Amino acid sequence: MLIACFSCGTNNKPVSDAQKEKIKGEVKEVVNTIVKGGEEANFDLVSGFFHNSPDFIALFNGNPFTYQPFVDMGKSMFSTLLNQEGTILDEKYMVLDNSNVLFTENTKWLVNFKDGHAILEDPWAMQYVFKKVGNEWKIISFNESGVEKIIKASETPKELNQVELMKQFLGNWKCDIAKDTVFYCENKSYGTGIELNFKYTTKGKTYSEAKLLWGYDKNVDKYIIAQITKGMDIEFWAVWFISKSKYLMLPYSDISNPDGSSFKWEGEIKSPDIFVETTMKNNQAIKTDTYTRVK
Repeated sequence: MLIACFSCGTNNKPVSDAQKEKIKGEVKEVVNTIVKGGEEANFDLVSGFFHNSPDFIALFNGNPFTYQPFVDMGKSMFSTLLNQEGTILDEKYMVLDNSNVLFTENTKWLVNFKDGHAILEDPWAMQYVFKKVGNEWKIISFNESGVEKIIKASETPKELNQVELMKQFLGNWKCDIAKDTVFYCENKSYGTGIELNFKYTTKGKTYSEAKLLWGYDKNVDKYIIAQITKGMDIEFWAVWFISKSKYLMLPYSDISNPDGSSFKWEGEIKSPDIFVETTMKNNQAIKTDTYTRVK
C-alpha cells in the first residue's frame, strides 16, 4: 500500500460539529477507495488522489519524495504486485479546518508479489494530510512506515543456481572509476560464500578499503552481504541473479521490495572477464561501471 504527513497551515474559521462529521465522511470515502486500490494493486486508482503540486511531499519508510519521483517509484513498485490484503486496526480523522484533514491509521498488510514471494507489514502506520482542491479531497502529504518480514520466498526458476552463478565473481577485478582513480577487488571462495576485499586508489594511493563476506541464505535463495569499510559502520546488502547473466544488489532492508528500493545496482555478466554495473537511484540510472578481470 502507500501513504503520510506533514504540518500544513490552517485558517481560523470555526468548523461546527455537523460540518466536521460531513468532512470526515467525505474523506473516509476517499480513504476507502485508496485501500481498495491498494488491495487490487491498482496504482492508477491510488495515485489519482495525490495532489500534483510543488508542495507535495511523501515519506515512504524513511525515504523522501516529491510528486513525480514518488509517482514513478510507486508505479514501478505496484507493477510487481499481485495483490494486497489490508487490515485496519485503528483510524482517526482530525479536521483542522474546512480545507485540511489529518488522517492517521494503524494497519497490517499481507503483500503478495507476482514472482511468488510475500511479505507481512505489521505493524504499518500511515498518516495523510488531505487538502480540499476544488470539490475533491487530495493528499498533499503523507508518511508510511513500519516493519516488514518475508513470509514466503520468491519462486526463483530452478535453473538459477545462485551458488554456481556467484562463482563467476571469483578472482581479481579492477574498474577505472575516474581519472587516476581505480577500484580493485579480490574475491576468494569461502564455503558456499565469497570473501571479498576491495580498495579504491588515486594515483596509486589507497583512500578507502573494505572487507565483505557474502553468504548464501537458502531460505530466501539469495546472498546476504556483511560489509565493513574502514572508518564506517557495518553495512548489509543482498544480491542475487535474476537470470543466468543479470543480477541485482541492494540494501538488505529492501530485500522484500527491490522495486521500491531508493538505491541499488543492476549488473550483467558480459563475458567471463567482464561485468558491468549500473547504479540506480530512485529507479533512475546515474552511472554505469565496467569491471575487468585481472589475470
